[in-house]
Amino acid sequence: MGDDIEGVAALLHEAGARPTRCTWLFFGACAGEPTFPAFVENLHFLLAATRDTIVGAGLLGAGEVDEALAQIRRFGKLPDAAFWYAVAYAEGVK
Repeated sequence: MGDDIEGVAALLHEAGARPTRCTWLFFGACAGEPTFPAFVENLHFLLAATRDTIVGAGLLGAGEVDEALAQIRRFGKLPDAAFWYAVAYAEGVK
């Protein structure tokens, strides 16, 4: 994962900025949190919105994507489900 952070800092440098900060932004929730359904819905929305592109490019079959969408819905109803991810973040000054 370090390559992601280093890559973001490199982009700043290439743009003529001096990198001043690199970190990870954490996003996540578990089934017991009020925000958890929104995380699940966002994941479902992102995959559903790209379904035709994924299928059209031959990356996955329509049935596979549809099953993944159904699994996301099922996952969102589990009492012990958790969803988290991190996004590389960097700041710089020019």
